[in-house]
Amino acid sequence: MATACAPLRDEDPVVLHVAHSVPVTTAEGPGRRFALWVQGCTLRCPGCCNPAAFAPGRGPGVRVDDLVEQLRDARARHGIVGLTLLGGEPLQQRPAVTALCRAAQQLGLGVIVFSGYRWAEASVLPGFDVLWASIDTLVDGRYDAEQPEPGPDDGGRRFIGSRNQRLLHRTARYRDPDAWRGPAQAEIHVDPRGRVSVHGEPGAVASVLAQLRRSPGSTVPGDR
Repeated sequence: MATACAPLRDEDPVVLHVAHSVPVTTAEGPGRRFALWVQGCTLRCPGCCNPAAFAPGRGPGVRVDDLVEQLRDARARHGIVGLTLLGGEPLQQRPAVTALCRAAQQLGLGVIVFSGYRWAEASVLPGFDVLWASIDTLVDGRYDAEQPEPGPDDGGRRFIGSRNQRLLHRTARYRDPDAWRGPAQAEIHVDPRGRVSVHGEPGAVASVLAQLRRSPGSTVPGDR
């Protein structure tokens, strides 16, 4: 049973700059998940499918306690079992990301964080040890468009963008290799304001966007 989330103190870092979020997806990790893309990344991987999230501070600052309420709502409405954080670069907003991951953990949700930092780089960042204690799996390493993850018929892992990226499991929740097997997936989402987004594995997203560009009169949305 999930324990109650302790109230955040006034001195706690409670604001996270957010590029985008979806309340439920099956394209960003095993099971039904809440996915959130943070805003801001200085790594700027060549070929990144989300360059709009590079600029720091551009996304709205959202209080972590408001995001926790969104997690509760998504769990009640959509039966989500996990939270996935992507970017941008989550590790460049460690205090707020840590607070959100800790709250998700206390709600009984599995937590996956995608980071361009390699473990050796991440592990020496101030406060990373606290963040690591609040997640189940870290996907580490910069996205490399020159090393795309193989397809499922060639032993490729689902949800992963490039071969150099690693799955680092702190807990057993997502350690089963079968959780990372299956066909590449992309999703099209329309938010309450009618804004369209496409997200998922880079190759699958590129295929969807190419199809949209070939459709007469269509408006191609930005990825994620």
